[in-house]
Amino acid sequence: MGFGGERHVTTAAWHGDKVLGAAVARELQAQCVGGQDELTRRFCAAVSNEHMAAHLDQLLPLTLLTLLPPAEERAAQVHDCGTLLEACVERVHHSGGADAIEELARYLLATATDTDADASEGEGGEARARREANPKGRLLELGGSVGPAEQVGGASHSPLFRAAASLGERRLAAEGGSKKAAEKAAAAALLASAGVNAAVLPTQRLDLARTASEADGSRASEAASAG
Repeated sequence: MGFGGERHVTTAAWHGDKVLGAAVARELQAQCVGGQDELTRRFCAAVSNEHMAAHLDQLLPLTLLTLLPPAEERAAQVHDCGTLLEACVERVHHSGGADAIEELARYLLATATDTDADASEGEGGEARARREANPKGRLLELGGSVGPAEQVGGASHSPLFRAAASLGERRLAAEGGSKKAAEKAAAAALLASAGVNAAVLPTQRLDLARTASEADGSRASEAASAG
């Protein structure tokens, strides 16, 4: 998962996703929300990984939160956050906590109405499409870096370039037929590995300086211990 969870958590999350989705659909019906477009907009905003990740501190018990990475690191792991919450929903459902799941559905809809849904509506489809087409820009917004791309092969008329992208401790490389294509592919691959949707507005910038400082401090401590 990226949080060190067990493999079966993804299976639990699959079931939890269906349980939560059904609860959100029932709540939308209870609120008399009408129109397919509005229903879809409200539903997607409520159950998006980004929305659940943004509210993880309010949704999980402290005993579980203490086992997770800091909030600034979780900001780049929204897919993992969604998976974790959905797995928890499955466990609650299995334990007979139907009322708790219904309450969760109401909370997600209420908070998404003021945040995710409004932001999605205000940005518009064309702007979202531009964001999807620019994964490098989204990665830079999150505090990551890309490139520069370098030629690694190919003929003079058909060169092959490779670029590397990084975000926090993550680093991935990708290739393309041009420098721009390689950098875009690397950024897209890294965002996908971190569970970040390039079409959704960033909610929090990673504190890379703090992360790097901690990593340097850890290496210095290990060197001192070895000495």
